[in-house]
Amino acid sequence: MKRLPLLCIAIFACTCASAEWLTLAGSPGDGDNDYVQVDPTRVETEGSHRIVKLRLSLARPRTTSRDGIVFRSFDAKVDVDCVARNARYVSATYFGQPNFVGEPIAVRHFAQDDVRPMTLGGAPRELAARTINAACSVRPKDTREQQQPAPEAELLPR
Repeated sequence: MKRLPLLCIAIFACTCASAEWLTLAGSPGDGDNDYVQVDPTRVETEGSHRIVKLRLSLARPRTTSRDGIVFRSFDAKVDVDCVARNARYVSATYFGQPNFVGEPIAVRHFAQDDVRPMTLGGAPRELAARTINAACSVRPKDTREQQQPAPEAELLPR
């Protein structure tokens, strides 16, 4: 019986959180290790595209290839194309410290013609493909609503 109130508190705490990060690789919160997380609760669907929030924290500093930004962690929005089976960054906020701590050192919004492929450099190679597969498994909202059973009142004979 003592566990029931604790379970209720845990469920309430989870529903109040602004983001529920799912760790795909690594140990979250450990600045000495790399880790990758996605927010599975906020996937937006736009036709065959999915917009996903993703973040990566690194054990050592890395430099972006195009902009020369030296960072330890970033928080990004990614556009996943489920037909082409690829993904590109839409925006990214870079931090000089691991674990997304401190003031951002740079914020970038990438235009449609400024394609920055989601490669998750430093993470296992298959992780980008797994992220794309997971995002594409999310169905558009109206498809989910059509597949849900009718409310119980509608099932009763009249």
